[in-house]
Amino acid sequence: MARGRKRDRHDLLVRGGRVVSGRDVFDADVAVSGGTVAAIGPDLDVRAERTIDASDRYVLPGILDVHTHPVYLDDMEGLSVTAAHGGVTTLVHYAYAKPGSGLLETIRRFREDGESGSVLDFALHGGLFDPKSQSHEIPDAIGEGVTSFKMFMTYAKLGWMTDDYQLMRTLDIIARAGGLGMVHAENGLATDYLQDRVLEEGRDPRAAFVETRPAVLEAEAIHRAIAIARVADCPLYVPHMTAALGIEEVARARAAGRRVYAETCPQYLTLTDDDLLRLGPLLKIGPPLRDEADRLALWTALSDGVLDTVASDHAPKEKRIDDDFAAAPYGSPQAETMLPLVFDEGVRAERITWPRLVRLMCENPARIFGLYPKKGVLQPGSDADLVIFDPKAEWTIRRDDLHSRAPYTAYEGRPCVGKAITSIQRGEVVLEDGRLVARPGRGRFHRTAAGRADVGDLS
Repeated sequence: MARGRKRDRHDLLVRGGRVVSGRDVFDADVAVSGGTVAAIGPDLDVRAERTIDASDRYVLPGILDVHTHPVYLDDMEGLSVTAAHGGVTTLVHYAYAKPGSGLLETIRRFREDGESGSVLDFALHGGLFDPKSQSHEIPDAIGEGVTSFKMFMTYAKLGWMTDDYQLMRTLDIIARAGGLGMVHAENGLATDYLQDRVLEEGRDPRAAFVETRPAVLEAEAIHRAIAIARVADCPLYVPHMTAALGIEEVARARAAGRRVYAETCPQYLTLTDDDLLRLGPLLKIGPPLRDEADRLALWTALSDGVLDTVASDHAPKEKRIDDDFAAAPYGSPQAETMLPLVFDEGVRAERITWPRLVRLMCENPARIFGLYPKKGVLQPGSDADLVIFDPKAEWTIRRDDLHSRAPYTAYEGRPCVGKAITSIQRGEVVLEDGRLVARPGRGRFHRTAAGRADVGDLS
C-alpha cells in the first residue's frame, strides 16, 4: 500500500485501525483528500484537517447493498437512512416498472427521487414486470447507466411472471446490448398450483408455506434460467438464493465456464423455517426460509466462493404477527441489521473470514455491477467510502432502536456482537458514533457497467 509523503496535508485521517481488504487484514492509517483515498499505510506521517481514532476497531470499505426496494414503507430517503445506520454506503435499488409503466420513465423517476432525497450514493437495476412491453427499452436504459435487469419466474397470479418466451427474448436483448440478466428463480406455475391445493384442503398456510415453494422448484428455475442465458450468451445474476439444491446448480454452471453470479441474504443465513412458524406473516418472504441444513450450506458456499454476494432484499411492509398469512405481503426489513449479523454469525462464529466478508459485501458487488475500483475497495484513487466497525460492541436488536419505518424486525430481542460506529462516504462523515449526520440529497447516482466490466476473481 502507498504511504503518504512526509507532512502531506489531507482532509481526513483515519488513524490506528485494522484495515480489511479482500485478501488481508493489517494495521494502517487511511488518509483522504478530495473525496478519495490518498494513502494507506502504517503510521502515516501526514497532517489532516480532521483525525478520527479507529484504535481497536476495523476499517472496511463501505458496504454495498445491491438488493433493495425503496417502494414500500421506506422510500429512497428512508431506505438510505436505515441502511446508513448499518454501515452501508452505496445502494443499488430495483427500479420496478410495473405493468403499464415504461422502463425509462421509471428509471428516471427513481433517479430523481434518489438525487433529491438519498443520504447515500446509489445506482439502479431495471425491474421488468411486463417484459413483453418493456424489453425494447433496455438498450436506451443502458445508455442512461442502468445495465442490470430483473425478471420474475414466479408470481403468476399477480401477473408478474415472465414466461420462457419472454425470458429468452429479454435475455437475448440484454446480451446484445451488453448488460446483465437477473431472475427471481422459482417455478411460478407449479408453486401457484401447490398453494391452491393447500387452500382447497383447508390447511394452515403458515405451516404449509415452505411445502408450496419447495427448494427443488427454486433449483429447477435456476437451472432453466442458466440454460436460457447460455443460449442467449447473457451473463446471469441470481439473487436471494436459499438452498443447497440451488447452490449445486450454480456450482455446476461455474464449472462449465458459465457467467453466473449468485447472491444470498442475511435472513437465509440467520433464520430457518422454524422461525417462520413462530413469526408467521413477519417472515413471509419469497423464496421462503429453509431448514437448518440449507442455512449451513449457504455459509459453506459463501466460504468456498460459490456464492458471490450478500445483500439485504430490504422490503419493509405493513405487517403484524396475527395478520392473515395467506393475504400477507412478501418482504422483510434487513438493511440495517445485515452487516452486524453477517459479522456475528459469520466472522465471529468462524464460518467466514474478515477478508471474505469484505469480498462478499464490498468488492464482489462492486466488481459484478461495474462500480469497482471506485467503490468496494480502499486503495489510492478509490472513493473514500469506509466503515469503522467495533467488533466488541454488544447490543440487542430492537425495532424501537432501528430506523426503518417497518413496525417490526425479524430479530426482536436478539443479542448481537459487532456494530458499525462511524461511516464515511467520499470523504464526508455520514454516520458518527452511531448518529446520522449526513443530509438528504447528498447521495450521487452512479452509472453501472454490469455485463461489460472485467469482473476478475470473485472467490
